[in-house]
Amino acid sequence: MIHIKDHKTGYLFEPFSYMGSKRLKRIKDSWAGFFREEILPELPVEELVRHYDATHGRPSKELYALLGAVLLQQMLDLTDEETVDQFAFNLQWHYALNVTDESDRGSYLCPKTLWNMRAMVMQDSVAPIIFDRVTDKLKVIFDVNTDQQRLDSMHIFSNMRHLGRIGLIAQTLRKFLVNLKRQYREEFAAVPEEIRERYMKKRGESLFAMVKPSESEMTLQTLGF
Repeated sequence: MIHIKDHKTGYLFEPFSYMGSKRLKRIKDSWAGFFREEILPELPVEELVRHYDATHGRPSKELYALLGAVLLQQMLDLTDEETVDQFAFNLQWHYALNVTDESDRGSYLCPKTLWNMRAMVMQDSVAPIIFDRVTDKLKVIFDVNTDQQRLDSMHIFSNMRHLGRIGLIAQTLRKFLVNLKRQYREEFAAVPEEIRERYMKKRGESLFAMVKPSESEMTLQTLGF
């Protein structure tokens, strides 16, 4: 069941008042306050609602917060495990993503949920929409004139697609090895134990969640050999 909060309507009572006036002012003046007020409401969650039922099933993670976590992972160059920890324990992340529920239901994000959201972002071509909306918002806020552009301007490409390809390759190799073991045991036994351990064990699967966005292209090259 889909869960979306209205991030454009303010609260009658400040949900982060427990922090005290000094810490609250400091977090509002930090990147977290800017992200919460200016970036979070612009995230295109409407592009993802088709993946969720409006009335049936367990409630999803709040989609703005979940999509914001995917964006922050790319910005801060974090692995999946690091992203999950930041979502669970970092007060600045809670403020930036408007996470006001301190229970596991609101403040815990499992790696699989993060992985699935990133896959949907890439499959539905949501990443370019995020880039355009955030860029347009920043242009207005900072009054940037883009009529003229330097000839040596940098082109920026997202690493999210690379991370999605890593998951696809890992899953393909695992399925291949599973079927090899079932149908050709002698050939499977000839596969080096290191390879079997990497792709077939539960611990091995988690290794691919430890890849940072900035390292994704190098990991793809390693997997290709």
